[in-house]
Amino acid sequence: MNHDHQPYITQAISPITDLRRRTLGYQIGMATLLALSTFGAQANEDEMTYIEEMGKRLFFEDISVNNNMSCSTCHTGSTGGTNNDSQTNLTDVAVTGSDGILVGTLKPPTNQYAQFHNDEGKIEGLSNFDPNCPAFGGPAPCGGAFWNGRAEGDMIEGYHKIEIFAQLRGKYDDMYRKYLGPLADQAHASPFTNPVEQAKPTKKSVCEQVSKTQWGPQLYNYAFGTALRCGDVHVDKVFARFALAIAAWQMSADNNRFDSKRDVALKNDADGLFPLDDFTAEENRGHDLFYGVFSATTRPPGARCFFCHQSGNDQGVGAFERYTNDRYFNIGVPRNFEIPNSPEADVGLFATTSQEAHRGEHKVPTLRNVDKRPHPSFVKAYTHNGWFKSLEELIHFYNSSTPMTPAQETACAAATSDEERMAVSTACFFGKTQCADETLTSSEAMAANCWPVPEVDQNVARFGVGDLRLTAQDEADVVAYLKTLSDESTVQAPQPYRLQPFKESRMQHGGEVKSEPIHFSSPERPTRPERPSRR
Repeated sequence: MNHDHQPYITQAISPITDLRRRTLGYQIGMATLLALSTFGAQANEDEMTYIEEMGKRLFFEDISVNNNMSCSTCHTGSTGGTNNDSQTNLTDVAVTGSDGILVGTLKPPTNQYAQFHNDEGKIEGLSNFDPNCPAFGGPAPCGGAFWNGRAEGDMIEGYHKIEIFAQLRGKYDDMYRKYLGPLADQAHASPFTNPVEQAKPTKKSVCEQVSKTQWGPQLYNYAFGTALRCGDVHVDKVFARFALAIAAWQMSADNNRFDSKRDVALKNDADGLFPLDDFTAEENRGHDLFYGVFSATTRPPGARCFFCHQSGNDQGVGAFERYTNDRYFNIGVPRNFEIPNSPEADVGLFATTSQEAHRGEHKVPTLRNVDKRPHPSFVKAYTHNGWFKSLEELIHFYNSSTPMTPAQETACAAATSDEERMAVSTACFFGKTQCADETLTSSEAMAANCWPVPEVDQNVARFGVGDLRLTAQDEADVVAYLKTLSDESTVQAPQPYRLQPFKESRMQHGGEVKSEPIHFSSPERPTRPERPSRR
């Protein structure tokens, strides 16, 4: 797909500046936000650093075997950084690759709100993979990217032994080292050359395609102070720098906007605490259930969402709350038999650690943009295998998926009121059973009032899933709160590139580094001739 069809527009105050003001200064009101949402906030790339702009263009360019697929195909702004095809979400879930034949085995996770710059310019969020993070009940894995954490954060330099900053002018290490980590590892993994994704045959072919764009040679030169070269001697470092640039953009304000209804309501609130003045009663009650805040209208222990979906212990008022603890759990999701070729149950974190205690555990996703969609009828898929097709289904599963024991079945049969049935278990209250057919879809299971067995029936986190004792109204309240976490504005594809003079201001990364770009004599020849390969 061609992303260069949009007209170039110059704006006096760009949306990227506005986004930073909203994130850091808390000065904008809801009316202005809604206006931006209506017309689509388009960032002026020339207000990004050079490495951020290069990363964005790499992300949106159709760098694929058939020039028909980009990173943004599976991670689209209008869907909160997830797949942009409603029919695929409803059926296959896994996205077919550029070749039109091969297909993946999991739902694409969001690329937003993993890491970002805070108001001091420091990077917050996802940490490198750690198998022994402090946790209630003992050390447990956290950090890393992908559903199974295999992008651990030190793969480029540590595992692949690529000296990414070698032979660069200036102190690029000081500027860019902060961009190394799980996001750079994830980009380096790499979708560009994965046969079931963009399917380019080699790193060199990726580099060569970028070198033929108008933006690639100039932005690479400006960002790294050296010419873009795709020969065998250079290509490993160049490819790693591409990954670094993608990570830099994914951490930028352009990709992490913090302008959801929750964010704006919190900024506009009289005391900055829940209940929020601009929330409905249902949304405020959903927040209380989410965090286990007990009142006359909520019963302990609430929905327990905050056990996993909390990055700061702040009862949901933190400006940069990500709604994930970056840990790994098995919540008992049924196997999705709709995924093409019926892949085996995904083992999750076990693939990274080889520890049986981690079999079936998958990374806790952020809840930001969990309901963001281009139109109300658009279908989103949820959890790592996309078995769920709505937040309502997912929350009902969290609430009622633990099957009754024989003793509970006996007690449930004797219960004569809703109160007595809820006292037995949530499954009793809703009349839930375990499906005899494990191949049912979520809609079929909902119609049959049953849940299929977990795809991996080991290590299921029953402490926070399956018997929450929520009523149907409680579930609706939690869903209402979750829907306030979707950004009002949307990440857009970059505008057409125009060759431009170098600006020192676009090299500000928190360091006092002076860059030394090569100045080309002709835009038609932006790279130096390659020397013969020594390999």
